[in-house]
Amino acid sequence: MHRVDWGERAVETGLRMLRCELRACPRSQSALLAASLLVIAVGENGCSRRAEPAPSPPRHNVLVITYDTTRADRLSCYGYDKRTSPNLDALADDGIRFDTAISQAALTPVSHASIFSGLLPQHHGVRVMYAAEGYRLPREVPTLATILAAQGSKTAAFLSAFPVSEFFGFDAGFDEFDNGLDGRPEGVLTERKTGAWDWESSASQRRSDQTTDRALEWLGETKEPFCLWVHYWDPHDASLRPPREVNQRFLPPPSAGHWARYSGLYDAEVFYVDQQLGRLLDALKNQERYDSTVIVVVADHGQGLGDHDHWYHRILYQEQIRVPLVMRLPGGPKGRVIPELVRTIDILPTILEALEVNPPERSDGRSLRGLVEGRTEPSRTAYAEALVLYDLNARDLLQQRPDDELLHCMMDKSWKLIYRPLHPEKSELYHLDNDPRETNNLFAQEPEQAARLLAELEQLDPFVAGPFGAGTDQEALDHLRSLGYTGD
Repeated sequence: MHRVDWGERAVETGLRMLRCELRACPRSQSALLAASLLVIAVGENGCSRRAEPAPSPPRHNVLVITYDTTRADRLSCYGYDKRTSPNLDALADDGIRFDTAISQAALTPVSHASIFSGLLPQHHGVRVMYAAEGYRLPREVPTLATILAAQGSKTAAFLSAFPVSEFFGFDAGFDEFDNGLDGRPEGVLTERKTGAWDWESSASQRRSDQTTDRALEWLGETKEPFCLWVHYWDPHDASLRPPREVNQRFLPPPSAGHWARYSGLYDAEVFYVDQQLGRLLDALKNQERYDSTVIVVVADHGQGLGDHDHWYHRILYQEQIRVPLVMRLPGGPKGRVIPELVRTIDILPTILEALEVNPPERSDGRSLRGLVEGRTEPSRTAYAEALVLYDLNARDLLQQRPDDELLHCMMDKSWKLIYRPLHPEKSELYHLDNDPRETNNLFAQEPEQAARLLAELEQLDPFVAGPFGAGTDQEALDHLRSLGYTGD
């Protein structure tokens, strides 16, 4: 509903009467001019014409740490039998751990866009890693950084790899944006005489300790309130390995074979990232900012690690879209575990509510405040997608898994549908209460459950009928390939 501004109404009415009177009687101009000035003064000085007050700075600081490619079940606070996450475990004991948090995609840019906008992919517009369109977050989409910058927070991001760089639109709203690259994303490749492009790993990703060094330097120089995003890339691949003593702690001997050692290295990288989290938390405590900071640790997606015959990511089984989510809210509960299904799109509205900042007009997420405070809430459903067919960076995956061209997931706490619109008969349905590892496809045996979830999926209207745009950028495509997105 439009709110009537009675001061504006008085001005408009007075001026309209003035114009009519001037046309009727030019001699009245002097007297009417004085009257008009009185009308304008009433309109401008009346109580309804007060200037909008400047926004109050947020009540608390914000620290968001995103782990890349980190499965929930490879963290000790989620039941893993190796102690890979002692600092995250301690944070969970001092805050809230969400047991079943679902990412909206198993792809870094798509997932991060949902985390920071509170929107589903079909609403924020990032759908693929690379195509002519559909890979960059539009400037007009509100994000945590743009919202809090407008409220007066100092904003900074310290990142560790190309897929969260400004190339994908993630720099909006940040006063300082350190993408972890040695140069601009478009300039990290050098062309060989053959026409191929060489990628120097140090130019496109950095280890988590280096990212933490930069973040700690900024923290030490920055006054409150602040909003800080730190991104850790290490578990994504084997390019930047932890120090030798960390590797020795988790790697099996060479005789164990390639994939066993790959799995051990993954644990070592997760552990090393956890050490960097510990450095950040210690800094907040030493600066006496820990209790005044909203802290969120979440992964963008998981990793296959051999489950469902897949070692990497992009598809939609639980090992890839169930992610760790731990929060600490100033004055909030300690040691609470939330069993209900939540989504990473719920993070933004939760942070904003904790800061007493109004959310954007459009949001697909819902604040988790009620669950955190122990209130009963309507259950959530979660959506995730993988538009492999339209992603120019996913050709190798299409060759390996040709039935996975387009995947749409709709799930509640008990049931999960993975729908293949190009091959409906090959869709999958799992009863997660009885089959958490998704080994028994019930799509044919449980048509009512499948139809129920499909109806909810259709209400979201996430389907895409054709490619995103028409052109290609071979340099960017080769760059993504060098990061491991199109091969081993």
